[in-house]
Amino acid sequence: MQFVLDIFIFLAQQMILAFFLFWLMWWLGPGRRRDWTTVPGLSWGRLVPIFASVFVLAAFTAIAAWYVTLEGFAGEVEPVVTSLSWQVQSGQTLYTTFEQAERYSVLYGPSVFLTNGLFLHILGPSLVSAKIASALAAVGSLIFLYAALSPRRFDSVALVVTAGAALFYWAQGFAIYLVRPDALLVFALGLGFYAATRTSRWLAIFAVAVLAGFTINLKIHSLLYFLPVIVVLAQRLGLRAAIWALSGAAVVAVGPFVLYPQISAVNYLKWLSNEARHGFRLDLLVQPIGYTAFLGLPLVVLAWLRGARHEFLGAERPVVLSMLPAVVCALVLSAKPGSGIVHLLPLVPSVMFVVGRLVRPLVADGLDIWDRRLMRSAAAAVVLTVLLAGSVNQYRASRLVNWQVEQIPGIVNDVEQIMDLYDGLPMAMALGGEELWYRCTWYKPLLAFRDNPVLLDPISVMDTVKSGKPLSAATYNALTEGRVALWLVPRSQAPFLKMSWYDPDVPIFPPDFVQHFHDCYTLRGQSRYFDLWFWNGLDPVPSASLASYELRESENPKR
Repeated sequence: MQFVLDIFIFLAQQMILAFFLFWLMWWLGPGRRRDWTTVPGLSWGRLVPIFASVFVLAAFTAIAAWYVTLEGFAGEVEPVVTSLSWQVQSGQTLYTTFEQAERYSVLYGPSVFLTNGLFLHILGPSLVSAKIASALAAVGSLIFLYAALSPRRFDSVALVVTAGAALFYWAQGFAIYLVRPDALLVFALGLGFYAATRTSRWLAIFAVAVLAGFTINLKIHSLLYFLPVIVVLAQRLGLRAAIWALSGAAVVAVGPFVLYPQISAVNYLKWLSNEARHGFRLDLLVQPIGYTAFLGLPLVVLAWLRGARHEFLGAERPVVLSMLPAVVCALVLSAKPGSGIVHLLPLVPSVMFVVGRLVRPLVADGLDIWDRRLMRSAAAAVVLTVLLAGSVNQYRASRLVNWQVEQIPGIVNDVEQIMDLYDGLPMAMALGGEELWYRCTWYKPLLAFRDNPVLLDPISVMDTVKSGKPLSAATYNALTEGRVALWLVPRSQAPFLKMSWYDPDVPIFPPDFVQHFHDCYTLRGQSRYFDLWFWNGLDPVPSASLASYELRESENPKR
């Protein structure tokens, strides 16, 4: 059984190989028999895809709901996005200068933080409300994709294609659910296709303009992902409508920098310039190229099935061509250290929108192309590959996330008790150690929710140190002055000691900074998961009992 599971996992990771294997099996196996899906009185060829699609979409929504209520995060970027989203709502600076003591900014545009911050403000700051925007966006992207493709309330073609989009999301693991720009971006694309195809002229122009400007402020290059929506709008309403939409997008994109004094366009551009110095690694392109080829398979097979009779790509050819700049950009960004395959995720709504449009004439013709065995087997191989890759990768990702959270039970209560015990002391969380101990620091938004200072974030420090911008003198002075009176460091771990993701493999924080920390702070207590380091200038030293935090060795977190 383990051998069989290993084969499934291997094929889910090697999607192109899985496609050719399924293609061969189908061509030599059941694909040889015509009408194998037909049973007298019951069209299994229609019912099975519908029931399977409903199950996939229900599972997609259920996982989103489960993750919202899960007591923790699944990715290392989520904590800083959550913390900064709350800070922006509180009027604090989003993009710092490199001379400031704070070093916490990241490369995402202001739309990410304003959107998540709005949910935190309305619902109250918590880990649950921090994840709701991404969960709703992920599910909403599928709802609007279905609405854009469906000419009626229920449409089986749109349903199956939408379920295919969910499986393509899953093929990347858990990324679609994370508190990052990606879920918001695919939502904007799904809603954009709906607005461009189903709404009145001026509402379509207005909606596309707002959404395009919104996406630019998710990631600066996101307008490339939005080009297919612009093309669809131009096809339906003319070139002038597209120009109006792009002009409106420029106004929307500038808006946050004008309306919010704590959001500096100059500093944002400096952080983007800093990232450009990280260079590229060609070896990182292997997985992104494989996923790109896998994502393009449905388009290739459908164009082949349609043939000259339906003009291959037909009217969708401009839309497909408009995706190419985003594909190139996504592959380039995937080759940057610390980046990854997630840059290809926003291509899924555009690809599946075109898939839905390409397949509909074939359905209208009664799918007579299925009489051709080679084409029939190729289409079946695409479906089986998507189903295998999506379901296996998502199952493994969800199990991993659940296991990681279970390794540190009660950590939220632990952090909250520390804040209650030392209420009034400005405190922050310092990284220390790898794996489980690093994940302990992902709960630092709990501190930010109580208006504790955010001084340093390891991702921000890694990005700037990699490009030759060390920590400023002001950061060292902040330690000397005790701007943070209490640091929570993962228990029994060396403060600020963790290796960088970038080559060469060196600690994120330099030795002199670590030594300066030891000169300014002393370990004076422990909780279940953290060592408590107090500023040496604190007088008097808090004398509250820590007895309730001390654990027997058998109760220590799992290593």
